[in-house]
Amino acid sequence: MHFAPAGAEIHASATVMSENIGKGFSKSTGKFSGLVNLDYQHAAGFYSDVNTAYVNFGDNKNADAAHIEINPYLGWAFSLPGDWRLDGQWSRYLYDGNIFGKPSDYNEIGLFLHFRDILSANVSFSEDYYQRGHAAMNYEMTGRYPVTDFLEFSAGIGYTQAERTLEYDYLYWNAGFSTFFKFVTLDLRYVHAVDTASSTNSQPDGHSDYYPPPLNPTFLFSISAGF
Repeated sequence: MHFAPAGAEIHASATVMSENIGKGFSKSTGKFSGLVNLDYQHAAGFYSDVNTAYVNFGDNKNADAAHIEINPYLGWAFSLPGDWRLDGQWSRYLYDGNIFGKPSDYNEIGLFLHFRDILSANVSFSEDYYQRGHAAMNYEMTGRYPVTDFLEFSAGIGYTQAERTLEYDYLYWNAGFSTFFKFVTLDLRYVHAVDTASSTNSQPDGHSDYYPPPLNPTFLFSISAGF
C-alpha cells in the first residue's frame, strides 16, 4: 500500500482461528472463526485500527443474534526512558445484531505499558459492559521470549471484574508458541479460565441475558497472514 503519508504505515492482516477467544471466554462457542485487521500507525505516535471478526455467542435461536463484531480503536503511544512505552487507547465494540436479545455495543478505555517487545501490561475499563448497565475492569500481563529468529514463546495472565455484568469475576491465562515465515504466523497455545466470585443471581441454565461460561482447558490454533 503506497497511499500513506510520509512517516506513516498502513498494514492489513487476516486470521483463521480454531476459536474466537476474548478475555477468558469464547465468542464463537467452540467453533472456528476468522478476523480481518487494518491498522494505521503514524511516526508521531498516533495509531488507528479496526478488527472485524465472526462471533457466535450461542443464542442462535434468536433471529437477530449477532454474528459480526467490529472493533475500531484509536490510540497514542508515548516513548518513556529505558525502552519503555505507554499507550492510551479508546475502543468501541459494535455488533450486527443483539446478544441474547439485547443491544450490546459498548466502549472501552485502556492504558498499556510496554517494555521493548518483551513485556506488556494493561488495564481497561468499560462504563457499560455489553450494555448490561454495569461497569467492568480488566487487568492483563503478557510476556514474550524469542527462542530463535522464527520461534517465540509467550504467556499471559488476566483478571476480569465483571460480576454484575457476566455474573462472575474470573482469572484467565494462556501459554504457547508462535512461528514466523515471511508474512505468515502460526500460533498454538493452551488457554484456560476459572471464575473467582459468582453472583447469587447467576443463571447458568436457561439464561436470557449474556452469561458466557469461563473457558475450559483447551488448545487454540491460529494462522495469520499480514501485509
